[in-house]
Amino acid sequence: MARQPFNEDDSIKVLLWCGRHCCLCEKLAGVGIELAHLPGKESSSDIDDAIPLCFDCHAAIGHYNKSHPKGKCYGIKELKARRDQVYDKYTSHLVPPIHYELAQRGRKLPDVGFQIHNLGDRYAVRARVKIDLAWGTSRQLVASDHYNGKHLWNLNAQQGISGHFETPAEILGGNERLRARVDVTVVDIYKREHQLLPIGYIHTLGPNDEWYAEPSMVELGIERS
Repeated sequence: MARQPFNEDDSIKVLLWCGRHCCLCEKLAGVGIELAHLPGKESSSDIDDAIPLCFDCHAAIGHYNKSHPKGKCYGIKELKARRDQVYDKYTSHLVPPIHYELAQRGRKLPDVGFQIHNLGDRYAVRARVKIDLAWGTSRQLVASDHYNGKHLWNLNAQQGISGHFETPAEILGGNERLRARVDVTVVDIYKREHQLLPIGYIHTLGPNDEWYAEPSMVELGIERS
């Protein structure tokens, strides 16, 4: 099985994400770091199958003998989790506080307002927004590219953006309350993605025409794995 190299841009990304620290022992390896493949992924050039390791840890993940097992080998899930811990440690400072919400502020259904703000004073980021709507047993991802995860919002420090989208016409006049799940992923200056916890909303269906936060995605019926 031919070992595939990782392209230069991806190699630079992961070295920045880990700060050239080994993703197992967390030693600062400097020039003594290698961009290893996860076990069994040697033919892949996908960045998700890469893990930066020092020489000793690279040897450790490749020398386990299944025929004569001693100790506990490194599994792919553990390696990915440990790698992501290290990536997060050396990139989390690049993610500023982000505030976002559904807010009508004078709008009336089917028009829904959305606001997102970079509250930090240093780093610019980009944000990917995905909004799921539900009413009764119906489910629908907002069709607009700005709200279905395909578009990246540019957010400079201390900058906010207001937008809006249309809900399906069939929800108007119904008795089922409109529910929404908002997922936001922040992309830092080194192009690492940081997925924020989702926020749920329920529309009041009253004269105030407003949304209130609902923390339980299960109750909203739009839990996503």
